[in-house]
Amino acid sequence: MAIEKDLKTIIEEAKQQEKTVLYLFGNKLESFPLIVTEIISLEDLNLGGNQLTELPSEISKLINLKKLDLGWDPTGDNRFNKLVVLPPEIGLLTNLEFLNLSHNKINNLPPEIGQLKNLQSLYLDKNRLSKLPVEIRSLANLKYLDLRDNPLPIPPEILSKTKEPQIILDYYFSLSKKCLNEVKILVVGQGSVGKTSIIQRLTSNSFNSNENKTEGISIKQWIVKNKLETQNQSPNIRLNLWDFGGQEIMHATHQFFLTKRSLYLLVLDSRLTQEENRVEYWLKIIQSFGGESPVLIVGNKIDEHPLDIDRTGLQMKYSNIVGVLESSAATGAGIEELKTTITELVNNLPHVHDLLPETWFTVKTKLEEQGKEFNFITHDKYLDLCIENEVTDETSQGTLIGFLHDLGVVLHFQDDPRLEALGILNPQWVTNGVYKILNSHALFQNKGVLESSMLDETLNYPEYPSNKRLFIVDMMRKFELCYDIDPDKTFLVPDLLPKDEPFTGEWDGALAFQYHFNILPSSIITRFIVRMNVFIYKTIWRTGVILKKGGNTALVKADVEDKKVSIWVNGDETTRRDLLSAIRVEFDGIHKTIVKIDAVEKVPHPSYPEVIFDYKELIQFERDGITEFPKSINGKSTMVSVRQLLNGVERETDRRRGRITTNVIIHGNVDGSTIITGDENEVKS
Repeated sequence: MAIEKDLKTIIEEAKQQEKTVLYLFGNKLESFPLIVTEIISLEDLNLGGNQLTELPSEISKLINLKKLDLGWDPTGDNRFNKLVVLPPEIGLLTNLEFLNLSHNKINNLPPEIGQLKNLQSLYLDKNRLSKLPVEIRSLANLKYLDLRDNPLPIPPEILSKTKEPQIILDYYFSLSKKCLNEVKILVVGQGSVGKTSIIQRLTSNSFNSNENKTEGISIKQWIVKNKLETQNQSPNIRLNLWDFGGQEIMHATHQFFLTKRSLYLLVLDSRLTQEENRVEYWLKIIQSFGGESPVLIVGNKIDEHPLDIDRTGLQMKYSNIVGVLESSAATGAGIEELKTTITELVNNLPHVHDLLPETWFTVKTKLEEQGKEFNFITHDKYLDLCIENEVTDETSQGTLIGFLHDLGVVLHFQDDPRLEALGILNPQWVTNGVYKILNSHALFQNKGVLESSMLDETLNYPEYPSNKRLFIVDMMRKFELCYDIDPDKTFLVPDLLPKDEPFTGEWDGALAFQYHFNILPSSIITRFIVRMNVFIYKTIWRTGVILKKGGNTALVKADVEDKKVSIWVNGDETTRRDLLSAIRVEFDGIHKTIVKIDAVEKVPHPSYPEVIFDYKELIQFERDGITEFPKSINGKSTMVSVRQLLNGVERETDRRRGRITTNVIIHGNVDGSTIITGDENEVKS
């Protein structure tokens, strides 16, 4: 029900009735309404999403406040307060348990913040804090602290520990720190575009026209000038340049090495079109695994043809593109500009100048020394090394190894329970071992069937002793690159199966389902085949498989060019939806690991398979009570039954079970803004 009284009247009524809750968020208030401070009974005050520039000292009158929200209003656009400082009187609100100051412009916190002994939650994200008062350590009951998106010298991995405030504060106030001055640069792109040649020009200003293709990953170091030398302890920044082989088969492993907190060089062949360079494929892959890490596009081979891509369109679509440069590794044209640009970008990456405890540097240095002698150490040995050098708490140990993984010093997958137990690995040792197997001619000739005896030939190098060769296969298994045919003896690598699609029988009248992608990496169908290997029935090829479960069989195949996966299920009509459901569960799980890839579910019409419908739209139709709708099929307007299409894919009871009913409270509005008044129990109910 709309509230037609003005703001002052509402506040006055709240005062007279001694209300305990007052919500005034999103009202575009430019100054704090002092009348509010006369409602001494208030326990919960929300003034978020206004235009407040200061908080009056009179706020100290609200001695009963337990919750004070001065953050942003998520229900509207650009509804933020603009507080720059907090009055010292904030420390008199000793009953406060919750304080939200997010999305303001606060530069400093007053020492009096430490007087809020009952404070449990403190939101300070998206402000301008560059330092913290030591008094903040006095908040003994603090259980939640959000300091993200402030210019504080605290790594994001530490700031993300919002539910462990003591870890954040202990890190910030630890006495001895050094600047990181190191970053990982990932050089990606299609095969033969000249990635290795660009790196060679950057690091040694040389060019080898007979450069062999990169079979795996090559890691080189390059030193650039640190422009903050006077403020930091090193005149240089070390870049760890990761050169990725561009062959399609290697793309499946990229997700394990494309890290955040990095700079990406996307190298293109200027002689090729934007589509031939698969520019958007790479940009989406980078966003999926590298987050918002900056991307510098480098057009190589301009001595043969100028770069011709839609620069403006790409930069509008992908905000993390920080530049597009043209160069020639062969002639050296544009290389100096490329060096200058990389140096500028690296110096401006905030995490490059992160301050790390001295003890962390000690562990890092010792790991690098061991990496020169050993190809891996176990996770337990890493923990021992940490303890020996006074990095004793579990969070610091985990954060440190996350740093080293992002920097390319070690390879460790602590966020992936499948890989974490494998320990800490020399990146090139494990990745190049995997790629030696993937590029094996004998394995290709054997149609992807890897026998343990073949490992002795493929990995017949001193760095891969016989007792470690199955370890490399285990990594492949964890990467979902292969699965066991006979455990520890025979394995199948789907990416090396024949490309030719065999005859799979007739599928007319089958239950059909599709996924349409914005980009379709070949790894999706590979990983699906690996996950569903126990149900494989007779037929399998590189981009497709026949599955059998109970009385049903399914054909699943990918069309990489059309960016589509098609599914047909035959057999018992009462159970075929169960097999489809199992298939969808696996695809959904894979899609969740590639966040920037859109997989749109489609339902073909059972009588007209060329006519397809958006599955989510059908679900919405059903929720809205629409039972049928017109569709032009073969030039005729035909009424399509929503229930018939959906019931073919999923039982109605299952669909209902998946719905969530939300109870919505309609708030009163003043000028399109929101006001809630009442007692605390009323609002909660």
